Amino acid sequence: MNDTRVSGAYTFTGPAEVVFDVLTDPDRAARWLPPDVHPESVTVQQVTVHDGTQRQRYGVEIVPDDLRVRWHPLDGAGPRGGARVEDGPAGGSVLHAEVTAPGADEQTVRHLLDEAMRNLQRDVSDNFNAG
Repeated sequence: MNDTRVSGAYTFTGPAEVVFDVLTDPDRAARWLPPDVHPESVTVQQVTVHDGTQRQRYGVEIVPDDLRVRWHPLDGAGPRGGARVEDGPAGGSVLHAEVTAPGADEQTVRHLLDEAMRNLQRDVSDNFNAG
């Protein structure tokens, strides 16, 4: 079974620190994860999600000094990925994301990543504009 790797760069209107804070806030995960992925338990070191057919636990590694986060399945099987946020033009930022999913269709993985990033962009924009 081959791994499908999808990556992308996504622009945000908020500063890198704001984007990173929203991305790594356990209480906000449900706002930006794809709609079929439901977080059941979220902490800064672990998340348990349910996608309608299975429950999966992921370890989370957050590196605030690098504005980087990585996640991986605790049982060794399933999707894994990470993100790094950096300063962008005009006071905004760019989030570089990567997801690797064993045996998954590339178009499906791309769609889910893009959808999650659109949701995150919306949540960051709401957070940043609220002050």
